[in-house]
Amino acid sequence: MYYSIILTLFVGLIVKWLFRIDPKPINGIYSQPSKWYPLKYALFYIILWLRKRQNSKEQQVRGENAGYGRKSRNTVEDMDRIQELPPDQPKAVDAVYFTGSNAEGQFLVAATARRQNNIVQTIVYLRLPEIGLLELPALPDTTLEGTKENEYAAGGLHIFVVEPMKKWKIKYDGELLVQETGEVLEVHFDLDWNACTKYFDFDTDLHPRVLADAIAREKWSRKFFDTLKQSHQTHYEQFGDTTGVVQIKGREDIKVKIRGVRDHTYGKVRDWKLLHRYGLQYISCEDGKTICIGAVSMPITTSRLTIGYIFHPDGRMDAVTSSEFEFYKFGDDGRPPTEFSFKFTAGGVSYELQVKVIQTAVFYIGDDRDAKIHERFAHFQVNGVTGYGLSEWEYCIKNKDPNECHLMRSTKNAVRGSDPDI
Repeated sequence: MYYSIILTLFVGLIVKWLFRIDPKPINGIYSQPSKWYPLKYALFYIILWLRKRQNSKEQQVRGENAGYGRKSRNTVEDMDRIQELPPDQPKAVDAVYFTGSNAEGQFLVAATARRQNNIVQTIVYLRLPEIGLLELPALPDTTLEGTKENEYAAGGLHIFVVEPMKKWKIKYDGELLVQETGEVLEVHFDLDWNACTKYFDFDTDLHPRVLADAIAREKWSRKFFDTLKQSHQTHYEQFGDTTGVVQIKGREDIKVKIRGVRDHTYGKVRDWKLLHRYGLQYISCEDGKTICIGAVSMPITTSRLTIGYIFHPDGRMDAVTSSEFEFYKFGDDGRPPTEFSFKFTAGGVSYELQVKVIQTAVFYIGDDRDAKIHERFAHFQVNGVTGYGLSEWEYCIKNKDPNECHLMRSTKNAVRGSDPDI
């Protein structure tokens, strides 16, 4: 009799579970764990473990099978160099990005993204407290023509590798515009970037917990996994120190010594129309830690992927295993908060992050201003330790305002640096 009761209860629970209605995506975008989530999480966790195991045994790797535990190239020399843009891939990308800041308020962003037809999407921001925020005159638009074939070079900016994963050069020669006043300055700098950490390869170093969580939230199908493979981009990051002198015509030279992240991304497809949102924080702490923490939402693959890591002063690296950062809690109306906080975990340690944005610059990127990116110089507190760095937030522009999308610099808002709503 007891066995019959237990069996009946068990069958009832199974039936109730099978007919349970799965939660709808929050705000119509962010997928939530369904009744199949635990099984899918376990399966993908095992897949990641098998792929990493296979990666450790391979002598030669093939880029087309990269990601989710497997590397894209055999050596750092093959990774940290100019990458080919396949002629049959119109959305192919090869992009490098450098940033740095310090406690005195200096701040730099210098980036180029090589695309087909000699297009180089280019960004230069240089914050010098004694002058203001200097920016490339073409901004907020980023699409420029390359000035050196097969180089990260456009608009007076030239970035190139000296020693893979160790040393790079960042050069600029041309005009920069002071955001606060509109003054145009003749600027030259030749800066050295030197690594202070190992590199973090998103193909192999993301913690399997955050990857399994992101994939398990989505609806699985053959098309879903084909899209995962086709849309993959190799991306790696590394913190380092940028030093040198900024020369401005008619002014005294200014020494620069800043720390920040640099990254390199390459792949067959980068389509800004598909990238719904991201929110990333890059932090250099006064105790020597360097931190990346945030999330990415690309609904065709993962609508909510937590990413991040911590490099400790002794060289140890901890990948982030969980985070309370949720897009629907922070700026899902298109207005990034300038003060916010959340908790995350890495290496078994819980961290509380507090963010205060000091200054913001906004630019557009994509074939037709497909996305709007907020570059935010910020101060941080991480478990009470002071830090400084970058808070970068991206929004896909779905409903474009024709007037805004074709705005020329001559008609830009009178108060430069203001942030028109999406």
